[in-house]
Amino acid sequence: MFDPNAETVEIFGRQLKCMVCEHDRFWKREAQLNTATASFFNMDWANDSGVCIICNKCGYIHWFYPQPS
Repeated sequence: MFDPNAETVEIFGRQLKCMVCEHDRFWKREAQLNTATASFFNMDWANDSGVCIICNKCGYIHWFYPQPS
């Protein structure tokens, strides 16, 4: 789980700390927010994506849904 490229993350101008262990280094992944309807029709590609900020110490995943531009 340890990633040597883990970084600090700011959310609304504040440094993020893990909600579980209070660690301050994370790595990012994009994840699809699947819905039952899209999955039923085999159209998962049409679902929105969110950003996962993963704690580099305990692995807790902080989910963020991107704001519309």
